Amino acid sequence: MCRRIFSRFLPKPPVSILDVGCGTGRDLDVLSHDGADCWGIDYLPAMIDYAKQQRPHLHLQVGDMCALRLGRTFDAIMCMGSTFMYALSNAAVQMALETFAAHSHFGTLLILDINNGANYLGGEYFKKNIEYSVNSPEFSAQGFAVNSFDRRRQLLVRKRKWNIKGQGSVDDYCEYRLFFPAELEHLLAEIKFKVVGMFDNMELRETDLSGSRLYVASIFQS
Repeated sequence: MCRRIFSRFLPKPPVSILDVGCGTGRDLDVLSHDGADCWGIDYLPAMIDYAKQQRPHLHLQVGDMCALRLGRTFDAIMCMGSTFMYALSNAAVQMALETFAAHSHFGTLLILDINNGANYLGGEYFKKNIEYSVNSPEFSAQGFAVNSFDRRRQLLVRKRKWNIKGQGSVDDYCEYRLFFPAELEHLLAEIKFKVVGMFDNMELRETDLSGSRLYVASIFQS
């Protein structure tokens, strides 16, 4: 999907890529095979430690998207896997956006991948309870999540319990900031990013944006 967005909205493939919230570096690793200088940032040290072990050819470091300053710019910036949704307050949202701008030059392409707030407007797409199953050579687990809203703060709240084989049960709790298409376009324009595409599918088909995900491509104008 990122390659499709690069091809559609950039005049040439990016020479440098920053992945904010890179996790284990899996996505960045694939894109590095195209020859770009790839940098990855994640808030969790364990993610970066694992990524460095598995993908030593990448530039990887621990960092906070609300405070990160690398002292350079990139042709493309990715913020995938709902990472931007961890900016819960208006102040945190603004700081994260300023981080994107601080690492952009004229023509930098920013890709955001988040939950689509518009998906919940009709009500029929929201699932209060979700069951998960993970099976890998290392471990298997069953999960059950209960989702709710903190509407005043515009948050999706997820309480989840995992039953991991041989390890018992583990609880996790997450809050995610919800964004709506028009709201996000306004926020990006405030920091000089022009939205050039919004999609709810990885094929980049034009739709009414009723899907569960929102993929936003914007170009830095400053």
